[in-house]
Amino acid sequence: MNDFSEINRMTLYEYNMRMTAFRLKQADREYEIHLQAWMNREIKAKREAGKNKLVFVYKTFKQFFDLEKRVRGIMQAEEKTGVNMKSQGIYNLMKKQKERRL
Repeated sequence: MNDFSEINRMTLYEYNMRMTAFRLKQADREYEIHLQAWMNREIKAKREAGKNKLVFVYKTFKQFFDLEKRVRGIMQAEEKTGVNMKSQGIYNLMKKQKERRL
């Protein structure tokens, strides 16, 4: 967003939703990065398993990067921070200031 008038019209709920969407977009980007690394693992990620035997460190991609777990963590963090409670507190302060001016 580059338009300050649009930013000023944004509600706290909309701001919180945009921030959550941004974090989820970042998780998608992290997924893509990890997927690329997963593809590269074919060359490098091996460990010894007995005499003269090499096996891959990760058996599945989900062991390497669990997208569902990452998204759950983001959503739970949003709930734990009490974003709605903070928003309500800010709204109450703004309401009080407005009443004082009248």
